[in-house]
Amino acid sequence: MLLKLIAAISMLIDHIGYYFGSWLPPDLYFTLRALGRLAFPIFAFYIALGYRRTSHLGRYFLRLTCFALLSEIIIRTSHDLAGYASYGTNVLFTFVAALGFISGWTLLTSSWRDRVARLQPLTNYCGSQDEADYFQIRYTPGELSLHPVLGMVLGTSAMIISLCAAIYLDSDYGIYGILTVFVFHLVQNKHCYDTDLTGMLNSSLLYLVLLNLLALLAYRYLLNLPGRYQYIQFLSIISVFVIYSPRAGRQALYGSKPVAWKQYLWYIFYPVHIFLLCLLVHLIR
Repeated sequence: MLLKLIAAISMLIDHIGYYFGSWLPPDLYFTLRALGRLAFPIFAFYIALGYRRTSHLGRYFLRLTCFALLSEIIIRTSHDLAGYASYGTNVLFTFVAALGFISGWTLLTSSWRDRVARLQPLTNYCGSQDEADYFQIRYTPGELSLHPVLGMVLGTSAMIISLCAAIYLDSDYGIYGILTVFVFHLVQNKHCYDTDLTGMLNSSLLYLVLLNLLALLAYRYLLNLPGRYQYIQFLSIISVFVIYSPRAGRQALYGSKPVAWKQYLWYIFYPVHIFLLCLLVHLIR
């Protein structure tokens, strides 16, 4: 709850800057948008964590898709009310695409992990066993039983489709957002048995620095963003220290799974706070 509260406050600050930017001094506008960079990585962390924890991936995917569609309707209505144009789609569509991307990665990397184990029955005496006393079983560490070629084809296809969907829908944060969720997924898999958060922090820091360097090149040479806005997303790296702080990080990673209404609360807060901000803009105008 603590991490999500921090993310929600950061997102609110960011959107205050976004929707009231025309009335704010440039430096204050930039400060609000900079503080808002903490929000997305925290929510991305929770999407990756939700993928690991969910008992039914299909329901998780469907639930997130429904909230994305509902949020899109509310946000577009809110923008019409405030006189803002709507470009692309909301960030929940990015998270839906990220789930598809991670699912594809799991298919790609896990379908070829089938192994054959050679087992020997326990005995209550010392001595050699005959070859006939051994038997073999097949097991799948990746929890998927697919032909490796089929797994590679399906996995690669799912990853490509997810990236293309984010581009086609022009979802908020786009491919950068998908890869941010993917970074946290890789880190959580790599350090899933660690009780010390230092390994997770260092790995996340390394991956996100590399990802943001690539994003910086894209912002500068492909999108041609002006001045300091080329570097603003780099501030999102600070969120890693918040995510893996002793109290908040342990609560998120090792605490009990929150009840359903607390999980839905953050999905509801996202479109509702945008509606309220746009309503306030409408009243001011």
